[in-house]
Amino acid sequence: MEIEQVIENSYRDLHVKGFDYVCLKLTPEHTRKVYFFDGKVSQLPEVVSPHDHRYDFTTTVLAGVMSNSTYREAKGCEDDIGTTYNEFEWRTPLNGGDGFTFKKETELFETQRFQYANGEVYFMRAEQFHTIRMKQEGTVIMLDQFADRVPVGQPTRTFMLDRKAPDMSGLYNKFTPDQLLYRLRQIEALGVSTGIALS
Repeated sequence: MEIEQVIENSYRDLHVKGFDYVCLKLTPEHTRKVYFFDGKVSQLPEVVSPHDHRYDFTTTVLAGVMSNSTYREAKGCEDDIGTTYNEFEWRTPLNGGDGFTFKKETELFETQRFQYANGEVYFMRAEQFHTIRMKQEGTVIMLDQFADRVPVGQPTRTFMLDRKAPDMSGLYNKFTPDQLLYRLRQIEALGVSTGIALS
């Protein structure tokens, strides 16, 4: 990709402040994104609420430490007590969507939580519910996203403890060329080729 395309498809403060993402490749079959977690985002109990995706993906930790938790809907049995969440449909503004729409209350049960450090990789299917937590300031992860399994026009699911959807004002900001070059140099310093000639 040319640097102008990278700027067009990359965002600062994605979902929450301090959560930046740089898009290095964008095709229907394979998209590669690098995420940076700086400032208060590394101290949050979870970066985003439990959710599913439109696509299968792998995550590689490039720096720092993170954890990934997976969930399933609780069966309601005595030995399968879940936590009550508010289920929302999510239509991302990045695809022209209008954000969160409340759907219903749902009980989720956390099935596993694994910690991953520099160089470790995990795979997630589109339909799996998960959330991530940062264990170190300055953690960087790379996501390899595969072909959509849920069409862009259809919502995915997000589960929140709060009935009120979060305020998204001040998010989804664009990089300046200098800000992007700084992030691209960070990526290359972590051993990942950006495919862009950096002067």
